[in-house]
Amino acid sequence: MIEYNINDIIEGTITNIRPYGALMIFENGTRGFLHISQITNSYIKDIFRFLKIGKTYRVKVIDKDDNGFLKVSILQISEEEKDKYFSHNNKKIPVDKDLIDFTALKEHLVQWTKKED
Repeated sequence: MIEYNINDIIEGTITNIRPYGALMIFENGTRGFLHISQITNSYIKDIFRFLKIGKTYRVKVIDKDDNGFLKVSILQISEEEKDKYFSHNNKKIPVDKDLIDFTALKEHLVQWTKKED
């Protein structure tokens, strides 16, 4: 069974939304809570415009009780953590340099720049 720790970035699915936050379930069956103040720095008038039931979100574990219930945050994921998480999960596809062709761009560039003037 996967064990989640504070500061882990994990994915969870929204199971229920209330005006003050959302309940989530995670891959190992653990449940957690995303408080409305942990979604964004902006004022949220209607939480339903930010979150959708059944949708999966990446969150950071910010607290955990003795029963394993998690408190999570979208807001507290730093830019460095986003970069690390996304670069870890992205697959790089090799491109054959012989297949790169800028002929169409070269042919139309003069025409496009004249239109802009």
